Amino acid sequence: MSTNGTGRNATLMVYSRPLMMLRGMCKVIAIAFAVNQVLTSAFTYVAQQIDTTLPHQTVWLFSCMTCGLLTLWLQADARRAFAFARKQGFVKITDGKERALQIAADCPKRWLVILHIELNPAAFAVQAGSPPPRR
Repeated sequence: MSTNGTGRNATLMVYSRPLMMLRGMCKVIAIAFAVNQVLTSAFTYVAQQIDTTLPHQTVWLFSCMTCGLLTLWLQADARRAFAFARKQGFVKITDGKERALQIAADCPKRWLVILHIELNPAAFAVQAGSPPPRR
Protein backbone atom coordinates (compact mmCIF):
# COMPACT_ATOMS: atom_id res chain seq x y z
CA MET A 1 0.00 0.00 0.00
CA SER A 2 1.13 3.54 -0.64
CA THR A 3 -0.16 6.95 0.32
CA ASN A 4 -1.65 9.26 -2.31
CA GLY A 5 -0.77 12.59 -0.74
CA THR A 6 -4.08 13.04 1.04
CA GLY A 7 -3.15 10.61 3.79
CA ARG A 8 -5.37 7.87 2.38
CA ASN A 9 -4.02 4.40 1.67
CA ALA A 10 -4.10 3.57 -2.01
CA THR A 11 -3.45 0.65 -4.30
CA LEU A 12 -1.08 1.11 -7.19
CA MET A 13 -2.36 -0.30 -10.49
CA VAL A 14 0.03 -0.93 -13.37
CA TYR A 15 -1.24 -3.27 -16.13
CA SER A 16 -1.08 -3.36 -19.91
CA ARG A 17 -4.10 -1.96 -21.73
CA PRO A 18 -5.26 -5.18 -23.45
CA LEU A 19 -5.00 -7.14 -20.21
CA MET A 20 -6.96 -4.48 -18.32
CA MET A 21 -9.70 -4.43 -20.94
CA LEU A 22 -9.93 -8.23 -20.95
CA ARG A 23 -10.20 -8.33 -17.15
CA GLY A 24 -12.92 -5.67 -17.20
CA MET A 25 -14.93 -7.37 -19.93
CA CYS A 26 -14.69 -10.73 -18.15
CA LYS A 27 -15.98 -9.16 -14.93
CA VAL A 28 -18.91 -7.47 -16.69
CA ILE A 29 -19.83 -10.66 -18.56
CA ALA A 30 -19.60 -12.84 -15.44
CA ILE A 31 -21.72 -10.47 -13.35
CA ALA A 32 -24.28 -9.98 -16.13
CA PHE A 33 -24.63 -13.72 -16.75
CA ALA A 34 -24.93 -14.59 -13.05
CA VAL A 35 -27.56 -11.93 -12.33
CA ASN A 36 -29.32 -12.74 -15.60
CA GLN A 37 -29.68 -16.40 -14.60
CA VAL A 38 -31.30 -15.46 -11.30
CA LEU A 39 -33.67 -12.92 -12.88
CA THR A 40 -34.59 -15.23 -15.75
CA SER A 41 -35.33 -18.08 -13.34
CA ALA A 42 -37.54 -15.81 -11.23
CA PHE A 43 -39.29 -14.47 -14.34
CA THR A 44 -39.89 -17.98 -15.68
CA TYR A 45 -41.33 -19.18 -12.38
CA VAL A 46 -43.69 -16.22 -12.01
CA ALA A 47 -44.70 -16.20 -15.67
CA GLN A 48 -45.46 -19.93 -15.66
CA GLN A 49 -47.66 -19.46 -12.59
CA ILE A 50 -49.71 -16.98 -14.64
CA ASP A 51 -49.60 -18.81 -17.99
CA THR A 52 -48.53 -22.46 -18.12
CA THR A 53 -48.25 -22.35 -21.91
CA LEU A 54 -45.57 -19.66 -21.84
CA PRO A 55 -43.59 -19.84 -25.11
CA HIS A 56 -39.85 -20.39 -24.80
CA GLN A 57 -39.27 -17.39 -27.06
CA THR A 58 -40.68 -15.11 -24.36
CA VAL A 59 -38.19 -16.39 -21.79
CA TRP A 60 -35.37 -16.18 -24.35
CA LEU A 61 -36.29 -12.58 -25.23
CA PHE A 62 -36.48 -11.63 -21.54
CA SER A 63 -33.07 -13.22 -20.93
CA CYS A 64 -31.41 -11.43 -23.85
CA MET A 65 -32.88 -8.05 -22.95
CA THR A 66 -31.97 -8.47 -19.28
CA CYS A 67 -28.39 -9.41 -20.07
CA GLY A 68 -27.97 -6.41 -22.38
CA LEU A 69 -29.52 -3.98 -19.93
CA LEU A 70 -27.46 -5.33 -17.02
CA THR A 71 -24.28 -4.85 -19.04
CA LEU A 72 -25.16 -1.26 -19.91
CA TRP A 73 -26.24 -0.49 -16.35
CA LEU A 74 -23.05 -1.89 -14.85
CA GLN A 75 -20.86 0.10 -17.24
CA ALA A 76 -22.81 3.31 -16.61
CA ASP A 77 -22.61 2.81 -12.85
CA ALA A 78 -18.85 2.25 -13.11
CA ARG A 79 -18.49 5.44 -15.19
CA ARG A 80 -20.43 7.46 -12.58
CA ALA A 81 -18.38 5.97 -9.72
CA PHE A 82 -15.13 6.87 -11.51
CA ALA A 83 -16.29 10.44 -12.16
CA PHE A 84 -17.26 10.85 -8.51
CA ALA A 85 -13.96 9.36 -7.27
CA ARG A 86 -11.93 11.59 -9.58
CA LYS A 87 -13.88 14.68 -8.51
CA GLN A 88 -13.43 13.88 -4.79
CA GLY A 89 -9.70 13.12 -5.15
CA PHE A 90 -9.82 9.36 -4.55
CA VAL A 91 -8.09 8.72 -7.89
CA LYS A 92 -4.61 10.07 -8.57
CA ILE A 93 -2.07 9.59 -11.38
CA THR A 94 1.56 9.24 -10.32
CA ASP A 95 4.47 10.02 -12.62
CA GLY A 96 7.63 8.15 -11.80
CA LYS A 97 9.59 5.64 -13.81
CA GLU A 98 6.22 4.43 -15.05
CA ARG A 99 2.91 6.20 -14.92
CA ALA A 100 0.53 4.57 -12.50
CA LEU A 101 -2.90 5.13 -11.08
CA GLN A 102 -3.62 5.21 -7.36
CA ILE A 103 -7.08 4.54 -5.99
CA ALA A 104 -7.65 5.34 -2.34
CA ALA A 105 -8.54 2.34 -0.17
CA ASP A 106 -11.45 4.28 1.35
CA CYS A 107 -12.88 5.17 -2.06
CA PRO A 108 -16.65 4.57 -2.12
CA LYS A 109 -17.62 1.98 -4.77
CA ARG A 110 -13.94 1.25 -5.28
CA TRP A 111 -14.59 -1.93 -7.26
CA LEU A 112 -16.70 0.04 -9.76
CA VAL A 113 -13.91 2.61 -10.14
CA ILE A 114 -11.46 -0.22 -10.83
CA LEU A 115 -13.93 -1.78 -13.28
CA HIS A 116 -14.24 1.50 -15.19
CA ILE A 117 -10.47 1.85 -15.40
CA GLU A 118 -10.15 -1.74 -16.60
CA LEU A 119 -12.80 -1.20 -19.27
CA ASN A 120 -11.33 2.19 -20.29
CA PRO A 121 -7.57 2.12 -19.63
CA ALA A 122 -7.13 5.39 -21.54
CA ALA A 123 -9.51 7.17 -19.14
CA PHE A 124 -6.68 8.23 -16.83
CA ALA A 125 -4.08 8.75 -19.56
CA VAL A 126 -6.10 11.50 -21.24
CA GLN A 127 -6.40 13.50 -18.02
CA ALA A 128 -2.67 13.62 -17.38
CA GLY A 129 -1.80 14.99 -20.80
CA SER A 130 -0.04 12.10 -22.49
CA PRO A 131 -0.83 8.42 -22.82
CA PRO A 132 1.07 5.87 -20.75
CA PRO A 133 3.86 3.99 -22.52
CA ARG A 134 2.89 0.92 -24.52
CA ARG A 135 4.22 -2.47 -23.50
